[in-house]
Amino acid sequence: MRNSSLPALKPIVKLCFKLYALPLVNKLSFLKNKICKEIGIPLSTQFNNKFYCTSGKLKLGHNVSLADTFILDYALVSMGNNVSFSYKNTIITSTHDLADFHTVITKPVTIGSNVWITTGVIILPGVTIGSNVIIGAGSVVSKDIPSGVFAAGNPCKPVKNIDFKM
Repeated sequence: MRNSSLPALKPIVKLCFKLYALPLVNKLSFLKNKICKEIGIPLSTQFNNKFYCTSGKLKLGHNVSLADTFILDYALVSMGNNVSFSYKNTIITSTHDLADFHTVITKPVTIGSNVWITTGVIILPGVTIGSNVIIGAGSVVSKDIPSGVFAAGNPCKPVKNIDFKM
């Protein structure tokens, strides 16, 4: 999708993400419930105070842990159930048109269920990661990764089949 104007995170949603990351808020269930409803995420979602997303275009399953992941979500980022991100990961859903740098091209990112994204992983626009997958540390995921594999490298590619369940 080509786009010249990009969506921004509404101030109330930005505040909700900041509040949700505070340990005290997670102990106050009435406040946590209200915030989750406002930003459209399941109650089982976890992230810390360094988590950041640009637009709030997230569709999350249950038991998703995002740690300090940076998400440039100008397009939808979808995750299944039981997805865990370790630290310092990035998801990018946009790039620039090389013929017209002012034009932004957006592509969604989809991550299946039972996926572990280890440390320092970069996931690029348009990528689909299957279910029951581990992505190795420092990987750059530029192409789709099938289900049931351990994948790693730059570019990230399947290394071996696994029978992994989180």
